[in-house]
Amino acid sequence: MLNSRKWVVVVFWGLGLLFFSQCEKFKTPLELRWKTYCEKVDFKRTPRYAETIKFCKRLARVSRYVSFKSFGISPQGRKLPLLIVDFDRCFSPLRQRRTGKAVLLVQACIHPGECDGKDAGLMFIRDVVIFRKYRNLFENVTLLFIPIFNVDGHERFGPYNRINQNGPEEMGWRTTAQNLNLNRDFLKADAPEMQAWLKLFSSWLPDFIVDIHVTDGADYQYVVTYGMETREVLEEPLSKWSKDVFLPVFKSLMKQRGYPTITYVMPRKWGDITSGIVCGVMPPRLSNGYGIVQNRPVLLIENHMLKSYKERVLATYEMLKCVLEIVNKEYKSLKEAVQLSDKRSSTIKPKETYYLRYQVDFSDSTMIEFLGKKFHYEQSEISGSKYIVWEDDPCVYHIPLFDKIKPVDSIKVPYAYLIPPEWSNVTKKLTLHGVNVKFLEKEITIPVHVYKFSNVKWREKPYEGRHRVSFSAVDTVVTRTFPARTAVIFLNQRTSKLIIHALEPSGPDSFLRWGFFDVIFEQKEYAERYVLEKLAAEMAKKNPDVYKEFTRKLRKGPSFAADPWKRLQFFYERSPYWDENLNIYPIGRIFDPIPLPL
Repeated sequence: MLNSRKWVVVVFWGLGLLFFSQCEKFKTPLELRWKTYCEKVDFKRTPRYAETIKFCKRLARVSRYVSFKSFGISPQGRKLPLLIVDFDRCFSPLRQRRTGKAVLLVQACIHPGECDGKDAGLMFIRDVVIFRKYRNLFENVTLLFIPIFNVDGHERFGPYNRINQNGPEEMGWRTTAQNLNLNRDFLKADAPEMQAWLKLFSSWLPDFIVDIHVTDGADYQYVVTYGMETREVLEEPLSKWSKDVFLPVFKSLMKQRGYPTITYVMPRKWGDITSGIVCGVMPPRLSNGYGIVQNRPVLLIENHMLKSYKERVLATYEMLKCVLEIVNKEYKSLKEAVQLSDKRSSTIKPKETYYLRYQVDFSDSTMIEFLGKKFHYEQSEISGSKYIVWEDDPCVYHIPLFDKIKPVDSIKVPYAYLIPPEWSNVTKKLTLHGVNVKFLEKEITIPVHVYKFSNVKWREKPYEGRHRVSFSAVDTVVTRTFPARTAVIFLNQRTSKLIIHALEPSGPDSFLRWGFFDVIFEQKEYAERYVLEKLAAEMAKKNPDVYKEFTRKLRKGPSFAADPWKRLQFFYERSPYWDENLNIYPIGRIFDPIPLPL
C-alpha cells in the first residue's frame, strides 16, 4: 500500500512539473520562441532539410498571409519547398495576377553549400509575418521564396563540402543527387528539379528574380557583391530600368546600411585583383543568363566566402530588404519594363539580325575604386610555383572595370521553325520554357533552310552529363516533306530569344551543342571496298566535274591522297547511295510567311 502511495506522489509530481514547464513555455518571449535554428546556434550551423521544412510549415500554420507548397519532387523523393507571402492571400498565379502587384522570386541553395539565402530568407519572412516588421514592403509585392532548390544536394551534408568557405560548420553539396549543377541547367533542363522550376516560372512569370550564392576567388573588404545585367543584351526598357532605376538606389541603400557593394568580382588575371574586373555576358545555362532570354531582371547575391557565416547571412537579409523596398516602390515601372520587353520580343522581325554571343571589349575600360586587401606572393615548395597570400590589411585599389561588350556571332531571325514529330522531346522541352507551339494538321512539302554540318567534334570529357559538340555549319535550302503533327514554332511570342538560343546551333547553349541531336552525326550505312572501287571508277568516267574535284583534292591534300578509304569515301558521298540526312539539321527554318495547315 505504501509503495502505491509513493507511486501516486511521483506521478502527480511529474504532472506538476510538466504543467509548470508548459506555463513557462507560454511565458517565453515571442522572440525566443521564433528564433530560427541558425539563430539559436549563433550562426554556427544551418538547419537540415527536415528542420527547414518544419519551420516553413510552422510559418504557414500561424500566419494567414503565408502559404507553404511543394512545386516538385527530387530524384530522391524529397518535395521542393515554396513559401508564398501575400497580404491579399492570393496564393495562385491567376488570383495574384488580378491584383496587379509585382511577383518577386527569391531562391536559395541552388548550390546547397552556399546556404546563406535559406537562413536569411527564413529570418526575414519570420520578421514580417510574426513580428510585423516591414509589412509596408508587401503592399505591391507577392514574394515567392524557395529556401532549398537543390534538396538532394542539401542533404549530402558534411563539414568538408566547401573548402574555400568560412562557415557554417556543415553544409550541403554543390550538385544534385544526379551530380548535375542546377545553375548550368536552366536552358537544357535535364534535372527533374529544373523542369519543376520551369513549370513554376512559366505559371507565375515573376517580374524580378533573386538568386543567392557565395563566391570563390579573391579576398577583399566587401561582405557581399552582386551580379546584374544592364547592357544592350537586354531589351531596352528592361536595360534602362535595371541601370537607372534599380541599381543606383540598391547600391545607395546597401552602403547606408553598412554594406558597400560592387559588381561580382571576376579578376581579368586570376589571383591578381589589380589586373581589373571582367563582366562578361552570361549564357542562358545560368540563372542570370536565363533572365536575359526571358526578359526578367535577375539579381545575383554573391556573398564573400571568407567572411563569417553570420556576417554573410545578415548582409543577405539587408539585401533582401533593399530589393523589396525598391520593387514595392517601383512595381509599376518594373512591370511596365517587363511587359514592354516581352512585347518587343514578340514583335521581332523575320530576317532581323540577332546576336547570339558577345565578348568583353578589352580595348575599353572604366577606372573604379575597389575596397581590397593587401597581398603578396610566396614560393611554394610543394607546387614549385608562386601563390598568392592575402593579408588582413585593407587597402583601396583603383582598377579597370572591363564591362563593355561587342557582338561576335549573329543569325538572321526566321519567321518560324519546323520540328518534325520524331523530335517531340525537343518540342516538349520548349513548352517547359513557356514556348507556344502549334502543329501541322496535314503533311506539307516546302522549301526550307537547314544547316549542314562538318568538322564535328565532341569534348573529350563530359560537362554536366553531356559531351558538348563543336562544328562548322553552312546554311542551305532543301525541299522537305513535313508530316502531320510537325511542331511549328513562330517567333512572334515573348519567348522568341529563348527559342533562338535553343534552336540555333551556334548558340552557346543550343540544344544541338548540348547533344540533343548527336544521332544525326552517325553514319548508319556503309559499303565494302570492292563495291566502292567499282562505283568510284564509273563515277570518275561518267562525271568529269566530280573527277576534276577529286584530282584537285589529291593535289592539295597529302593526307587525303595517302588514305585509300578517304579517296573512296569522296565518291561514296557524291553517289545516290549516300545518306542525304547525315549531318543535316532536322529542324527547318522559313523566313517568309506562307500558308500552313494549322
